Amino acid sequence: MIVTVTPTIMDGTVVRWYSSEDAVEYGREMCSASRNGVRVNGYLTDVPADVLAAAQQAYEALRRDDRTDVGHLATHRQRGLFGPYEPVPAKQEAAG
Repeated sequence: MIVTVTPTIMDGTVVRWYSSEDAVEYGREMCSASRNGVRVNGYLTDVPADVLAAAQQAYEALRRDDRTDVGHLATHRQRGLFGPYEPVPAKQEAAG
């Protein structure tokens, strides 16, 4: 599963869930969330329940204009404006 968080002109921040790297490359997300709502591409039954729940939570946060509440969802980010998507480095745990 690949998740991206992207700022857009029309919808503000958009969180997208992809099933594979090929799906990212071809822009075929299974589900996305923005301040406008949650969009599912395809059959609702094909989207895992945890993805639907996360998308609903992201929508609620974005509707409140709380973009900081969705950044942690990203597993990948785009290098530059048109570059490839790369994994987000694992967050370092605070030293004891």
